[in-house]
Amino acid sequence: MSQHVREVAGKLARSIRFRKLLLLLLVLMFVLGLVIVPVESGVLSAKILDYEDGLWFAITTVTGVGYGDMYPVTLLGRLIAVILEVGGVVLFGSLVAFVSVEILRYQEDFNMRRLLERQDELHMKLDELKKHLDYLVRK
Repeated sequence: MSQHVREVAGKLARSIRFRKLLLLLLVLMFVLGLVIVPVESGVLSAKILDYEDGLWFAITTVTGVGYGDMYPVTLLGRLIAVILEVGGVVLFGSLVAFVSVEILRYQEDFNMRRLLERQDELHMKLDELKKHLDYLVRK
């Protein structure tokens, strides 16, 4: 892992807001992924039959992947799916935006540091040129 990635990941890990969003997303997926199983599993045409299916459905729904291999068939199951979809879009989208902003901030800071270093180098060269010019003028 590059130093840049480690720095951004460290900053995200220290961010209370990011951790709260991530925790809320994980709780939403876990709880609703488990809650949907008893709602769906008693129905003959059900696709979500066990807790593994429920968690798989929750993860693919929240992340927007939605393979279509698991889907609710009951009204209550569909309502749970809507909550997962809306909550997932909001929370997952917020996390992606949060990461993007941190990457952009890091790049901006990195570029500013490089610019300031270059500016310092140019000032040093300019000072050398002034000294050299003063020396030549005194001769």
